[in-house]
Amino acid sequence: MPIMKKSIKSSLFFILLFLFQYTLQAQSTSFRIKVKSGLDNTPPYLVKYYNSKNWENFYAEIQQFNYNAAFEYNIRVKKTKTAQASIYTLEEIISKLKVDHSDITIWDVGENYVNDPVSGKLTCLQIKSNKKNKWEYISVPILGFDYQEQYRYRIKVKQTKAKDTDSIHYELLNIISKDKVTELPSVASFLARFKWNLLQLNGKDVTSNSANIGFDAKNGTIAGSTGCNKFWGNFSIKGNMISFPNLASTMKSCNGPNIENDFFAVVEQKQIQFDIAEQTLNLYIDGRLVMIFGLERE
Repeated sequence: MPIMKKSIKSSLFFILLFLFQYTLQAQSTSFRIKVKSGLDNTPPYLVKYYNSKNWENFYAEIQQFNYNAAFEYNIRVKKTKTAQASIYTLEEIISKLKVDHSDITIWDVGENYVNDPVSGKLTCLQIKSNKKNKWEYISVPILGFDYQEQYRYRIKVKQTKAKDTDSIHYELLNIISKDKVTELPSVASFLARFKWNLLQLNGKDVTSNSANIGFDAKNGTIAGSTGCNKFWGNFSIKGNMISFPNLASTMKSCNGPNIENDFFAVVEQKQIQFDIAEQTLNLYIDGRLVMIFGLERE
């Protein structure tokens, strides 16, 4: 009998020792986290703990958690710690909220394209939102928006942020208003940004005469100087043709040699072809280069 009692005590000792060791090796705790929506691949999850201000990466797999990127979750997770690793298991879904990663906004859209700072081409739209009362530029297309220059638009736009990136997709919901502003294309806006000084007239250097021209794209008007008299009037652009109807000028007498007569002989023509090459505005009559203006930067 004493031997049997000793054997039983010994067995109980080893059982208790095993349970004690297992308890040390497999400890379980529970904690609550918020899981961000819009993630393409998990793990890692983006999570916030109860006292977190910012989203943090959670790299472990959460067993039995069927994550759906369209939802933001509040969940309770059980952490089981063994000698080999920590195992995370979904214990409870406290809440599951569907999240729309889009924003509806109202934009005013300017009547002309403006320069893309990257490509230098007239491909950016001017936009102004109700939230920011200043003009900004976007170079990406607005899906479903058949934009036409010379019209000022007010549109409703859906902005959707791409998952895990800073890129935004834009989609037209409806056009609230569309008002004709001017018949001048976007190149007029470029011309209006600078004062243009006459460099050559009929193949001759005339920089010493200080003749110049300036454009007002909003009102479709010009003003300048022949080097003697000031002039003003309207301008219009169709394709690669420019014209200056209804010109008027001061009538001051010009002493000494001047280019005024030759200047007006060109700009009063009805068919003037033009192009902009680098920093010059070039005018042609019947294919012949007759005027070269150089831009003056402020």
